[in-house]
Amino acid sequence: MRKLFTLLIIFAFAATASAQYIYSDFDGNQNEEFSGWPNPPTIIANPDPSGINTSANVAEFVRSEEQWAHAFCDLSGTINFDEETVFTMKVWAPVVNEVLFKLEAPGGSPSTELSQNVETTEEWVELSFDFAGAESGLYNKIVIFFDFSSTTNNTYYFDDVMGPGYSGTTGEQVDLPVTFDDQDVNYNLADFGGNASEIVVDPTDETNMVAKSIKTADAATWAGTTVGGSQGFANPIPFEPGATYMTVRVWSPDADTPIRLKVEDATTPEISVETEVNTTVAEQWEILEFDFSNEAPGTAGINFDNTYDKASIFFNFGTDGATAGEKTYYWDDMIFGQDTDIPEVLLSNVNIYPNPVNDLMNIHSDVSFDEVLITDISGRTIKTVRASGNNMSVNVNQLPEGIYMIKILNNNEVVGFSKVVK
Repeated sequence: MRKLFTLLIIFAFAATASAQYIYSDFDGNQNEEFSGWPNPPTIIANPDPSGINTSANVAEFVRSEEQWAHAFCDLSGTINFDEETVFTMKVWAPVVNEVLFKLEAPGGSPSTELSQNVETTEEWVELSFDFAGAESGLYNKIVIFFDFSSTTNNTYYFDDVMGPGYSGTTGEQVDLPVTFDDQDVNYNLADFGGNASEIVVDPTDETNMVAKSIKTADAATWAGTTVGGSQGFANPIPFEPGATYMTVRVWSPDADTPIRLKVEDATTPEISVETEVNTTVAEQWEILEFDFSNEAPGTAGINFDNTYDKASIFFNFGTDGATAGEKTYYWDDMIFGQDTDIPEVLLSNVNIYPNPVNDLMNIHSDVSFDEVLITDISGRTIKTVRASGNNMSVNVNQLPEGIYMIKILNNNEVVGFSKVVK
């Protein structure tokens, strides 16, 4: 039991320490723009999707013969070191070299810098720069020098620049429900333990955005992904007696795969609850229901006096990447509350367009329907419209912005189900 407790403490620390603001992963989280001198970096397809970095896109930086050639990122606020002090980034280098990571105040002075040597060539490596003791609210620019002080013309690749957040961070703080469809929200996916995540187009529905998480061949048993980074959700999850469920829609390459969901206090990670369910189908979407009143063995039970405002998901929990091999998972629609009891097959019966919608919502169904029911994310009925046939249009101009569930009915029986963003 003592060994289990120790492992859990190590796991909790690892999961928390890596939750950082994503400056850019050059895929779904391009929160900040990187430029350069004398050559700007360009976003290209990953030339070596292997090892710790299998993401689709990376930044390419062609280092000129200028001694001080660099990539840089100007921020609209100043970096906050009160909670986080570590910047990390992945680098692919053709030669052994020194990478200098520099932070500058407005006007370029004062500044602080750290360097790391890249000893492994032609392979992705992760570099870490710990600015412990740096002053918060001072620096507003990141400058990266590859092969510092050299005048050799080489091509370098970098990816997943992550670190402490800053005042004025772009994008709204994420909150439940998590849908990945709102471009104004900073979903800030933070991986740990060997996961590699990005926001992509749903491979089964080009109108939908989802999270793609790769549990790499080097991943730990506890590899996972936090949504919302170190900040978590804008509001606490409203758990109360009798209301302890969350659902997540998941696509897994294998059936009977354990998926673990963990919620915690964003400011006190020792306060957490974990629960776990297994997938039932392979290579299909399904809605998994997580009951936090049924905690995973060896983990803390739910306490309704605590605050839980942060969530992490773990795919094939308990099995490392070396044993399972690299696996790709997709997930979407992290929602508070129980399953709607809508059979998964009904999701394919109805098509809503455009989605997101502003004024007129068009509905096409494979089956006839005589009623449209629009509910909000909590299940409260917002609008009911009579219908006839397989197609109709509904004016939703008066509805406030948000996520809505669309049910189509025939003779009072639900025959189709979809989600729409306004």
